[in-house]
Amino acid sequence: MKRTICAAVTVVLGFGFLIGQWMAWSELKGRGFFVNTNPNSSFVYLLTAAHAVHLAGGVLALLWAGATSLLHRPIEGRRIVVDVTAWYWHFMAVLWIYVFALLAFVR
Repeated sequence: MKRTICAAVTVVLGFGFLIGQWMAWSELKGRGFFVNTNPNSSFVYLLTAAHAVHLAGGVLALLWAGATSLLHRPIEGRRIVVDVTAWYWHFMAVLWIYVFALLAFVR
């Protein structure tokens, strides 16, 4: 039950981030900050788009893992989907810890 709540919160936060990212891009567009304005703006859009794609993939994997459980798929299939999804999200957590540590070290 606790894992289901955590997964649901993760999905909601993931969609919230994607909506917020879309709003941020709209704000940047409104201020004249386009992809082809200069190399810096291209880099900002590239990084945020890559992050959005990775997050969307993780949220879809989490939804797929939940669907396989709700549809009562064979236990072997559910275990593989849940394990792959868990590895993905744990890798992303470690990656963020690394990024924050790198930023703290550089400062």
